Amino acid sequence: MKTMIYSDFLSMRSTLIQVALIAVVIMLVMAFATDSLVASSAAIVAMSPFMFLFSVSALDEQNGWERFRLALPLSRRQVVFGRYASVLLAMAGSIAGTLALAFAITAVAQLISGGDPSSPLACASYDNNPPTAILACAVMAALVILVGCSVALPLIARFGVTKASRFIPLAVVLVLAFGVGFTGEYFTAVDFLEVLESANAVAFMTVATVLVLAIYAISALFTVKLYEKREL
Repeated sequence: MKTMIYSDFLSMRSTLIQVALIAVVIMLVMAFATDSLVASSAAIVAMSPFMFLFSVSALDEQNGWERFRLALPLSRRQVVFGRYASVLLAMAGSIAGTLALAFAITAVAQLISGGDPSSPLACASYDNNPPTAILACAVMAALVILVGCSVALPLIARFGVTKASRFIPLAVVLVLAFGVGFTGEYFTAVDFLEVLESANAVAFMTVATVLVLAIYAISALFTVKLYEKREL
């Protein structure tokens, strides 16, 4: 599995640099367009892992690399678990990088504006972007995208990224819509925001993280079965 992870990140090293630069630009533009780093942080955390997943999956189909990889001392189970681990590491890196960038921007903005609400940089200051709000929204965005990856990875393993790309958007939207519809009966958006601002925020995010990781693990086991039956 370590070999698979190393292979994924080695083949994606140039793409990851491009994604990071794009993320910085988008984050800055969104921050000043929306007067908030909270929304832009969540958007970058959501965007980066999905870009990683589709980019690394597309590389599998180039030059017969997916077939050649199976000739190496790697089982299909190791390939699947390695890919799931790579996406999870990309997610963690996305969260860490986004938070570091967001906190750096707020620190610089606070220093330059001096806390003056009339300053053009006030929208990026601590007062408008509490660190806890940035962290909470980034983590929740990551969990939503991880559910999306749990849906996308089995389809990619079964059909390949070219064919799967026809079904993934619909499948992800349906799963997320079902989740929102199911929880909406008991838990509205207002309730969600109130929880994130309350003393129970850490407990809520911990439970949500455990639940999503469980879904991700189940998806990995299911994907192993699909990939073992696939003819390449």
